[in-house]
Amino acid sequence: MELISRPATEADIELVKGIANANLQFFNPKEKSIGDLEAREFIRGFFDPAITRLAKSPDSENWESFITLNPDRSRKRFYLDIYTVPGASTLELSLAMAIDLAKEFDPSFQLWLGAQSNDHFYKSLLESKDFGLIRKYWTLEMDLDQTADASKYSQGLIREINVKDEQELRSFHSVHQDSFSKHFGFMPRSFEEWSKFVLQDSEELGLRAWLISVNGEDVGFLDCNDELKHEDCGYVAGLGVRLAHHGNGLGEDLLRHAIKVHAELGRKKLCLNVDAGNESGALRLYEKVGMKPFSEWHQYENPEWSGI
Repeated sequence: MELISRPATEADIELVKGIANANLQFFNPKEKSIGDLEAREFIRGFFDPAITRLAKSPDSENWESFITLNPDRSRKRFYLDIYTVPGASTLELSLAMAIDLAKEFDPSFQLWLGAQSNDHFYKSLLESKDFGLIRKYWTLEMDLDQTADASKYSQGLIREINVKDEQELRSFHSVHQDSFSKHFGFMPRSFEEWSKFVLQDSEELGLRAWLISVNGEDVGFLDCNDELKHEDCGYVAGLGVRLAHHGNGLGEDLLRHAIKVHAELGRKKLCLNVDAGNESGALRLYEKVGMKPFSEWHQYENPEWSGI
């Protein structure tokens, strides 16, 4: 069987949401739904322009799979996600199509694939092609108390920055790169490349950013966006502290600030993603303030994928 396929465009946002959310909530009814902002990002691309396909079997009236292959040229890496309507028979051929698309783009890139932890068929399919599990990620959430206690964090040290101010943005970049320098898969980005992504997220996802300082030095950051606003949920996209300042409670200060900001916005919940293998103590911090995991994602890689 050969699939019928075509690229997805921004006119397909509702279609992409329908396929993705049917897939997500089949495997985990507690999963947060994908909204307009995230669907648009899947179609456009997180870094460089995404390579997308809608696919279906020849006898189907409806599109059954959505492929989003995201190249990151500076890291020479692809991030691949495939969403398939439950009960469809298009997953294996969609994976083959995605691999072929990646080969056409650049077979020298790494290829990292995401799979929902309960999607055992997809994970078995990946393993049959010698893809191995390299990382587990959890999504955590907490209920927000609309009367969040402002005394529990160092408000005087935290300031929201204007991401269009180059000096502030350069300080954010410096803190961000140092904070994440030991994280799994991290590769540094130049200020020019990194700032382009931040400004894009500010315009398209409503990104806001804060810095925390100690003795006049910016040593930690927090950034949040609106990608889960449709779920009445705040989202912490990034939080980090310079390596030299770990263990001083600054991460907790920033997280409690995020809680207060979103409580004041009237959001009912706050969510974030965490690398389950992160050795910085982030997971302990999130659990300390009352966050609990409700979703798990697995990341796979086959270093010899281009030979499949």
